[in-house]
Amino acid sequence: MESFTCPYCNVIRPTMQGLRSHLEQNRLCRESKYNAYVAAESDDDDSGDSDDGREGTDAGDVGRDADIAIIPAPTAEEEVINFSDDEDGPEMSADPPRTDDSPVGSPLPAEPEAGSSRPRKRPPPTVEEVEDEDERYVDDFPADMKTGKIWGQRETYFETLRNEHKSAGNPPWYPFESEEEWELARWLMTSGLSQKKTDEYLKLKTVRNRIKPSFANNRAFLQFIDELPAGPQWYCHAFELEGDELDAEQQPKKETVEMWYRDPLECVKELLGNPSFAGKQGYKPIRVFRRLKDGVYSNQEFSEMWTAEWWWNIQKLLPPGSTLAPIIISTDKTQLTRFSGDKQAWPPLRAVGNNGVEMVCADGFVRKMFPILAAYIADYPEQCLVACCRENSCPRCLVKPKDRGLPVNSTLRDPGETLRVIVDQSQNKFPVQFVDQNLQPINPFWADFPHCDIFSCFTPDLLHELHNGVFGDHIVKWSTKAITGEDGEVDQRFRAMTPHPSLRHFAKGISLTSQWTGNERKNMEKVFVGILAHATDPAVQRAVAAITDFIYYAHFEIHCDESLARLEAAWAAFHENKSIFVELEIRKHFDINKLHKLKHYVDSIRSRGTADGFNTENTERLHIDFAKAGYRATNKVRYTRQMTVWLKRQEAVYKFGTYLQWAVPGYLADPSSASADDEADDPEGEPIATSPSQPPNDPDSDDEGELVASPSYRIAKNPPFPRVPVTTLVLEDFLKSQSIDPPIPPDENSTFPVYKRVSIPLPQIDEVSSHVVADTIRAVKGEAMQLTAKGVKPEKEGQFDTVLVHKNPPGNDLCPTEGLSVARIRVIFRLPENYGSYPHPLAYVDWYKPLKNPVPNIRMHEVSLSSRNHRQNSSIIPLTQVLRSCHLIPAFGKSVDPTWTSDRVLDQCKSFYLNPYLRHHDFYLFRYLVDLYDSRRAEEQRRVRRKQFGRAGG
Repeated sequence: MESFTCPYCNVIRPTMQGLRSHLEQNRLCRESKYNAYVAAESDDDDSGDSDDGREGTDAGDVGRDADIAIIPAPTAEEEVINFSDDEDGPEMSADPPRTDDSPVGSPLPAEPEAGSSRPRKRPPPTVEEVEDEDERYVDDFPADMKTGKIWGQRETYFETLRNEHKSAGNPPWYPFESEEEWELARWLMTSGLSQKKTDEYLKLKTVRNRIKPSFANNRAFLQFIDELPAGPQWYCHAFELEGDELDAEQQPKKETVEMWYRDPLECVKELLGNPSFAGKQGYKPIRVFRRLKDGVYSNQEFSEMWTAEWWWNIQKLLPPGSTLAPIIISTDKTQLTRFSGDKQAWPPLRAVGNNGVEMVCADGFVRKMFPILAAYIADYPEQCLVACCRENSCPRCLVKPKDRGLPVNSTLRDPGETLRVIVDQSQNKFPVQFVDQNLQPINPFWADFPHCDIFSCFTPDLLHELHNGVFGDHIVKWSTKAITGEDGEVDQRFRAMTPHPSLRHFAKGISLTSQWTGNERKNMEKVFVGILAHATDPAVQRAVAAITDFIYYAHFEIHCDESLARLEAAWAAFHENKSIFVELEIRKHFDINKLHKLKHYVDSIRSRGTADGFNTENTERLHIDFAKAGYRATNKVRYTRQMTVWLKRQEAVYKFGTYLQWAVPGYLADPSSASADDEADDPEGEPIATSPSQPPNDPDSDDEGELVASPSYRIAKNPPFPRVPVTTLVLEDFLKSQSIDPPIPPDENSTFPVYKRVSIPLPQIDEVSSHVVADTIRAVKGEAMQLTAKGVKPEKEGQFDTVLVHKNPPGNDLCPTEGLSVARIRVIFRLPENYGSYPHPLAYVDWYKPLKNPVPNIRMHEVSLSSRNHRQNSSIIPLTQVLRSCHLIPAFGKSVDPTWTSDRVLDQCKSFYLNPYLRHHDFYLFRYLVDLYDSRRAEEQRRVRRKQFGRAGG
């Protein structure tokens, strides 16, 4: 697990907050941090950097070549993409991206041959259980286009601010006197306190006499905040709108409203020039391939936008030496007042001409940027509004309503044709295409945007189209009606579902809930296929499994041709089985817009990059951060103006914290977190674990103190039960297998240090997650009912989680699940030193039978407890053999046993289904890798048969 080390005294803290507290409380480290800040400024003076703005400046001439960072700095398990050099300058450096820890003089890989267009090879990535046999080959954009060319060098805003502070003799946290005063101001501004409460706080005697801040009241405090560096300027445009109500003369009432906006070009400059984004910006498109066969590169990879087709194609249309700045617009309507009419208001987006705009990028180099609209993130109604079509249409294509439920291709909308038809309609020419294309008389804001195909800009909406749309609004309702058995069967199955720390338990079922959040839908998706097993027609199970597979594939953070083929296969499998809902008289047709839009997912991913980067869950979160919180901070009079001022101040505080983290070595800016009220109201808020040992939704996550960390697990340093008699443990077999000969053999009086839980880091898989995910495994003994001074303490069932264990790791030519076994952990303990030395904790487990072929229709492995000599098959294994926790869905049969309960079902039920949908890590293993293995094996068999047939024919 990740840990944090103080750069001044090397003390280790398990969390960022712990390290930050150490740096604030330790005087020597605090002084060292400030001295390092001053030294960094002196180094900048000695570097001799100049702001000459020379056109075509070579990065080697200005001494900044080592700072060029084209793509995000790779982690230990990520691969590095190198960009080939160009004869005119260093704008396409062959150096790998530098990180803050990379020494400037470290050796670099050899540069590719000049002018070579052959894709360059890079190392294969590290994946999960199975070694990926594919390589990565990078195809650079043609060198003669001079894409990403450097036209000069200037100071970034952060560099300018630091130099101003130094020349004036001010500390880095100026206008505040000290770091502590700045931290107080940051907390007051981001904590959600009203201005009245802030004023009351600053007037407390303990604050005035002990803390003694430079600001004595709220007015003075806000003056300090307003001195902080702000972002782009806000502008206000007032205009009149006609409302729904009528005045005394029966005329529509008019109201003057204000539209607050910023210049998008200034926002682009602000983002591009933020040094905290250095190493995370791409300045040229590339193509990445995973396979080379017979001299042909194939299996193209798609991740960020610069690896997708749109950037490559648009870059060809720009003049040599230019850099594309893709613009992503996101809108999410918030209903505050009601008006009618066809007037539309949009913020202006200025054209940049044919010469581009010179901008200072995060790495300090000047490039000629061409801001071009690349993607528009919005829900379905807003997509239709922007596309100038009605809400019974597809905003991307001209599919007919009767064809929306069919797997057919339709003609894509054409921006030029659409504009021509709308103009003809406005001139009363009444073109027939206006009706055929289901258009609306709207003057589109994108009409004059260069190289803008607004219809292809609409990206997949995972939240509204998949979780809340196809799955929540349709699949759940259809499948529930298709369940055979008594009423309430689905609710009983949800109530009896086996628990897991990362799985929400629906204790009341699902039928009584009318308002669902996206997070609840996701938790339903994790178990819904297992809920339907044996209780619905096989075609229903296949259809639901296909849609669930589609949802999980759509969430991949990196795709390739093979994974996109699996995404298309899942979409086709649903269409092959959806007729069962018509046969069961649940549906009459499938003319559903959101269902049709799944057809465009593959094209969108190939064009703009993976769908996770365009999820509307981000804008849902911003409703709380920017709209609701800002509105609560106002007095509700001319609230828009007040919200703008509030937002400006919040941004200034965040920007200054980011600057300090960049400028002051060791400073850690605390990210502002939502209040408890915000989390409760957040429709898409995911449970957040405060530490790996305290998983979300775990009622027994008490503090176990310091943790012992290793590459494969994290466990409490001091076991909560240091001397527990465990007479059921049989250590002889384990000790013998490890060649341990204890001087005193264990007996029935032996005691062991026992733990409640262990945390295992799930592997970083490019397709699944870019960060480490902590997987908590519990082995907590139950407690009987007790009578206490405070009353009756109810009985508490034990929590013994199931896990995947690697008995025999598979080879490259074996199925990825080969060698995996399911076990249930009963005890987590350590071997006492008097029995022998063993470095890792141990687990006493009950084994399940080996995995066999998945059950048809639901494609899950069925498992049951394993016995040996008519007794439960159990043994002791080291925790290093545990791959991760897993989730077992009870095999309910045609109807659920009413006596089964969630906390006891693992003991009550006899057989279970191994859940491949618990997490995306599990889906990647049990679906993608297995399907990939099966398809490659089938292709190899076809190849062998073709060879044999060729020899026979010869």
